[in-house]
Amino acid sequence: MTYSMFEGKKVRLRGVRPEDWQHFLHWDVDSDAQRYGWQVWPPYGEEGAKEFAKQESLKKPTDGNGRFIIETLDSEPVGSINTRVDARRFSFEYGISLGREHWGHGYGEESLELICRYMFGELRLHKVQASVYAFNKRSESMHRKFGMVLEGTLRDGQFTDGRFWDVYIFGMTDAEYFARYGEKWGDLD
Repeated sequence: MTYSMFEGKKVRLRGVRPEDWQHFLHWDVDSDAQRYGWQVWPPYGEEGAKEFAKQESLKKPTDGNGRFIIETLDSEPVGSINTRVDARRFSFEYGISLGREHWGHGYGEESLELICRYMFGELRLHKVQASVYAFNKRSESMHRKFGMVLEGTLRDGQFTDGRFWDVYIFGMTDAEYFARYGEKWGDLD
């Protein structure tokens, strides 16, 4: 039996497929959900969504940079996670976006655990950082529960919904991650 380090108890991470355009189109019509993730984008039509999904599906995640679909173990797509590595600092950042109907089920937290295990355990990265907007209390709570440390605040660092908001910077080192989630994965001793 083969085990994937990209599969947890609730979700698995997989590459984007061209047919995921329908999910991206559905997720992007919720402006508030977009705002919580990063920023509100004007809607693109069906052809734009198809082109986006096609282009994302052709990208190979190189050096830890990439976008993955978050799906339940029943293969239902619930969101996406993207990563960006800074090789000079041995660190990475990520963004998680979940469809509103999938909030509160632990999918984001487990996706973060899976991606950290890969980045720290396979790519030898040292630190993960996340930006959380001050109005996004769900995300702030998830990051604290996950064990990330609030490292600073960018005052008035994000503009959305007609005003400026603070941005909280959360971080975690590989040692902090492994102390909390365990160093061993798989069958190697």
